[in-house]
Amino acid sequence: MSERFEVYDGEIMIYKTTGSGDVWQMRMWVGSEKKYVRESLRTRDKSEAIEEAKRRFLNYNHLIKNGQKIFSITTNELRQRYLVHVEELVRSGQLSPGRQTNIKTFTKHYIQFIGKDRKIANIDRKEFQRYRAHRQKDKSDIKMSVVVNESITIKQMYKWAENEGLISNYVPDFGVIKVPKDDTVRDGFTIKEYIQLTEVASKWYQRVPKNFLKFEEESFYRKSIRDFILLMSNYGFRTGELMLVKYKDIEFKTGKRADVHIPAANTKVRKSRITGGLRADVFQRKSEYSKPFNKLNDYLFTGYGVDSQISRYVVYDYFKKLVNEVKEKYPEYDTTKSLYSLRHFFITWHLTIGKMNVYDLASVAGTSLKQIQDHYDHVSQTHRIDEMLSYSKNRRIDDNYQMISIDEELSKD
Repeated sequence: MSERFEVYDGEIMIYKTTGSGDVWQMRMWVGSEKKYVRESLRTRDKSEAIEEAKRRFLNYNHLIKNGQKIFSITTNELRQRYLVHVEELVRSGQLSPGRQTNIKTFTKHYIQFIGKDRKIANIDRKEFQRYRAHRQKDKSDIKMSVVVNESITIKQMYKWAENEGLISNYVPDFGVIKVPKDDTVRDGFTIKEYIQLTEVASKWYQRVPKNFLKFEEESFYRKSIRDFILLMSNYGFRTGELMLVKYKDIEFKTGKRADVHIPAANTKVRKSRITGGLRADVFQRKSEYSKPFNKLNDYLFTGYGVDSQISRYVVYDYFKKLVNEVKEKYPEYDTTKSLYSLRHFFITWHLTIGKMNVYDLASVAGTSLKQIQDHYDHVSQTHRIDEMLSYSKNRRIDDNYQMISIDEELSKD
C-alpha cells in the first residue's frame, strides 16, 4: 500500500497501491464468511472515496443483517461449473451422452426460471415452489413427470455444489408436485401417422431444387433423417443411442437381418445390449451415400463431408422441417409427435400385435418391465386379448420374429 486511511474506526480501510495508480481501493472484513471484500472505488479523490466506501459499507451490512451472503457464485456460474463436471463424467464413462443432454436442457430451464446473475446462496429455497407453475406457463401441455425429473436434476446440481463447498445446508424446496397416474403414458405414432411420415420422408430428398446452392448437403441430410426415422422405429433405439452407433457396431446376418451392439456407455441405463431388425438395407444404403466416411470406426450418422458425429441440432432441425412437409400434405397430421415417439411406436407396436414376449421386448429395448408397464401399458387391451385367444400351436413364432420389420408388415396391409 502506498497510502491508506481508516474509516468507521477501522471497519473499512481505503488505500492506494503501487499497481493501482492514484485510484482508491477499499477493504472490508466480513466476519461471518471470514473473507475480505476488496473493491476499487473508481475515484482519485480522497473525499469521494471515503463517502463511497461508507455507502458500500452500509449496503453490505444491510445484506448481512438480512442473512444474505456476500461471497457466492451466481446461478449461471453454478450451471457452467456443473456442466463441466457432467462432461468429465461422460468422458470417464460414468454418465451417458443422452443423460448429459437432458441435464443441459433441464438446467437451462432452471436459469430461465431463476435468472442467470443471482447469487445462489441468497436464493430462498422456497422460491422453487413456483417452478411448477412457471413451467406450465411456459409449456401448457408439459407432463408433471417431466417437471419432477427436472426438479430432481436441479437438486442434484445443488447437492454437487454443497459437496464442492460452494454452498452449505441448502436443498431447493419444490413443494409437492402431484403426478397423475396416467401422466407417464408414452405417446407413440399411430399406424396412419407413421405411414404418412415415412411416405413423405422416402422421397423428400428428391424435392431439393437442382439449382439449390448446397444441393448435395441438403440431399444428404434429407436422406439421413429418412433413414434415422426407419432405424428408430424398427430397432427401438433411443435418439442418443442411434446417434452414437458406429459401423463396427453393426453385424449383418443372413437375409434382411442386421443386429446392432450398443455399448453400456451409450445407453441410458448403463447396460450394454443387442437390438436387431430386418432393415439391413437401411444400413447398407447409408453406407453408400456416406462415403468416404463409412469405415468401421466412423459414426453411422455424421455431419456432411466430415467424419464427426452428426449434430443433435441438425437431426432435430431436419425432423422439424420434414414434419412441416408432412403437415402440408396431410393437414390432420399430429405435429406434436417427436423423434423419440418412434421408440414408443416400436414398443407399442410389439405390445399391440402381441407376438413378442414382454421380457424379450424389455431386453431388446433396453428398459425394465416396470417401465413397460408404467409407460406403455395403455395399448389396446382388447386387441391383445384377441391375439391371445387366436393363438394356436400352428402359429408358433420362430426366433427371428421378434425382430420384425415394421415397414414390411405395414406394406402388407
